Amino acid sequence: MSQPLSEEVLQRIAENKAKALAKLAAKRKLEQTTETSDATDSNKASNDEDSRPSKRRARWSKPIFEYDLSQMVDTRGGFLAEDDESEDDKKKKFDEKTHVVELNPPRSIDPSQNPKCVECNSLDIDPHFNQIFKINICGACKEKYPDKYSLITKTEAKEDYLLTDPELRDQDLLPHWSKPNPRKSTWNNMMLYVRYMVEEYAFEKWGGSDALDAEYEKREQQKKEKKDKQFKEKLKAHAFEFNVDLRRRTMTSTWEKRRDKAHEHEYGDPVQDPDTGNSIQTCQICGIEVETEVF
Repeated sequence: MSQPLSEEVLQRIAENKAKALAKLAAKRKLEQTTETSDATDSNKASNDEDSRPSKRRARWSKPIFEYDLSQMVDTRGGFLAEDDESEDDKKKKFDEKTHVVELNPPRSIDPSQNPKCVECNSLDIDPHFNQIFKINICGACKEKYPDKYSLITKTEAKEDYLLTDPELRDQDLLPHWSKPNPRKSTWNNMMLYVRYMVEEYAFEKWGGSDALDAEYEKREQQKKEKKDKQFKEKLKAHAFEFNVDLRRRTMTSTWEKRRDKAHEHEYGDPVQDPDTGNSIQTCQICGIEVETEVF
């Protein structure tokens, strides 16, 4: 059996235990004090950083611009432009561009105040001619006089009456009817003109129908001369190429003939010339003669 501990040993154990507990308590107190001071310093530093304006911006950060996409207009050029026009202005501009026509305009009770056809005084007026071209004409008279009231395109007006694009685009000078292109909807609108209005302006511009015909013939002659000149230049270029090719072929064929005719000379026995005393050998194939010396 183990012997019981003496009083001196028990007292030493108690003292060591008390010292260990005191050290542990002091260590924990120091740790708590350090954590409290660190937290206070960090809070103070964060408050200082919040109060100070940031001098540098992070590399990944970029300025943010706010746009109202509902107010944007696609210019089809890679840019978005803000549209300051009001809805009424947009509607008015769209109506002017597409020529919205009221098919059933209101009529007055008094027949004398209603527009009448300039040809037959009919009240059945074509709304398109009345509202776009300001011409009072009925459908029957429009079909009856096609040389006067038929519609022509912008291309026909340019080619037949020698008018320019600025003149044809001027709505005050020559009213036109813009319609969607029947060939392809994404193309420019088709512009239609009344034939007699275009004729009147063209006759006024060129000084009458005879002057217009003379100018037309002049331009056609210029076009013909230009085409003939281009044709002659092409023909000359082809002739030059043909001559170069023919010369190359001729030189090649001549060289081939010479090559085929080439041979090795077969000389006969030397014959002494009595006048000069020189020995001469003659090729038995081509007859060429060469002088030789006999030792």
